[in-house]
Amino acid sequence: MVIVGSGPAGASTAMALSGHGLETLVLEKHKLPRHKMCGGILFPSALKLISENFGDIPQGVCSKPSRVKGTRSYMTMEGPFIEMAFGKGSHGDDGISAKRADLDNWLCSRSDATVVDGCSFRGYSGRGDEILLRLTRDGKEFEVRTGYLVGADGSLSRVRRSLFPGFDKGLGLFSNYEEWYVGRIDLEPEWLHAFYDERLTGCFAGVFQKDGKIIVTNGSRLNEPVSVYFQSFLAYLKESHALVIEETVSKDVCVVHDMPATDNFLTGKSNVLLVGEAGGFNRAAEGITSALITGKAAGESILKSIHSGENASEIYQESVKKEMERCKKVYDILEEKFGVNPFTR
Repeated sequence: MVIVGSGPAGASTAMALSGHGLETLVLEKHKLPRHKMCGGILFPSALKLISENFGDIPQGVCSKPSRVKGTRSYMTMEGPFIEMAFGKGSHGDDGISAKRADLDNWLCSRSDATVVDGCSFRGYSGRGDEILLRLTRDGKEFEVRTGYLVGADGSLSRVRRSLFPGFDKGLGLFSNYEEWYVGRIDLEPEWLHAFYDERLTGCFAGVFQKDGKIIVTNGSRLNEPVSVYFQSFLAYLKESHALVIEETVSKDVCVVHDMPATDNFLTGKSNVLLVGEAGGFNRAAEGITSALITGKAAGESILKSIHSGENASEIYQESVKKEMERCKKVYDILEEKFGVNPFTR
């Protein structure tokens, strides 16, 4: 078994396969531990899944403050925020702020899979029940044969592009830019603050705090000037929320898609499965829960396929139907509660 990507989706697939006597390989293109542009906020739903399938999260994986009470959403610059506390949800608990690099490493370490970092997936070809992977590591190209391939390689998944050439051309893409600061701001540190006024943000923006740093992020459509929106958002934070920047610690950018917001999921084909954001699974910018659910479903689908001879992708597609519905429901709730789906307006 080969899993491309060592995030929560890939780790969850590996964990589901663990203990069954299978040789499982997890490939990660970056050197580990690797930085991942992500808030690292574990919603109660994600915490429940991690507890059930991986065990208790080590204290060293948690950021400070570790407790996250919920989200506060600002629909306009002038209006008050809408508060959604995690403790009022179905799981009844607060969330946790985690260090993503450490979290991903710990999740992967819980399975019996072999993790190979600095290894890039380039493509594959199928030969009956055998899949031939083309990989590169340390500047050298080589091939690996496997019976099953899982794409857990994120929003711009190379596995997805190899499996469905041309599909990505129809996606709505968003450039998401963030900066980390040493400084101060009058927004409460135990909340995730989301901003949706497109005059200010282009599409969406967020502020959260972890380990003494203020993280500001801004997203707009790929063909729009995210840097201009980001500067406008910073000016707003300075004027309205007393943001003071003493030092800029880091800058980062990533690209995300609109697959779940437009009900545009891909689960895979034959013995190649797509999990997490590679398959379009994301609950309105909270992707870890979906990654854990779909990763586990992929691993269990492969096991069932091995024992029954059934098509793995057909088993998997059936098993993730509920998660597709949950993803769609979150966007429906956004539109119902806030009056807008920021990814489709």
